[in-house]
Amino acid sequence: MTAASTGIILAGYDLNSKERRFYVDNDGDVYAEGSFHSGGADFAEMLPAADDLEPGDVLVIGPDGKLARSTTPYATNVAGVYSTQPGFVGGAGDGTDPAGKVPLAIVGVVPVKVSAESGSIRPGDLLTTSSIPGHAMKAIAPKVGTIIGKALASLESGTGLIPMLVILQ
Repeated sequence: MTAASTGIILAGYDLNSKERRFYVDNDGDVYAEGSFHSGGADFAEMLPAADDLEPGDVLVIGPDGKLARSTTPYATNVAGVYSTQPGFVGGAGDGTDPAGKVPLAIVGVVPVKVSAESGSIRPGDLLTTSSIPGHAMKAIAPKVGTIIGKALASLESGTGLIPMLVILQ
């Protein structure tokens, strides 16, 4: 294909071989040889949410359909974590108003607020919602639909922030 036939609006070339390595066409599709490195570690969706949320909060689907901070242990309406720096964001296309929305991490690695209220957390532990608003805790005999992810670090006591692999179950 040539630039004229595909409507390429931006292209990048290897300086030595002069071969095209990257381009954007008129439809906004992006093509590249190689890997994409976004700087983030998760995939998030922009969804309507309550006003008082913070990155790292464990979020549930509220009665109005908006995301809200979790407040009860083993919540079956758990949705994900407020992403701190998503690598990819869905639902955030051009012309989409981000007002009243937050990036909900649904896949990948994300920092999450945690509590040791059900015991110390170890890497690999399943995490669920806790009684501390916006926090996850180690899941003990969880019900289906209450797991938000797996811990990737430890927390001995109290509360803190650890990386978590998002695995909604």
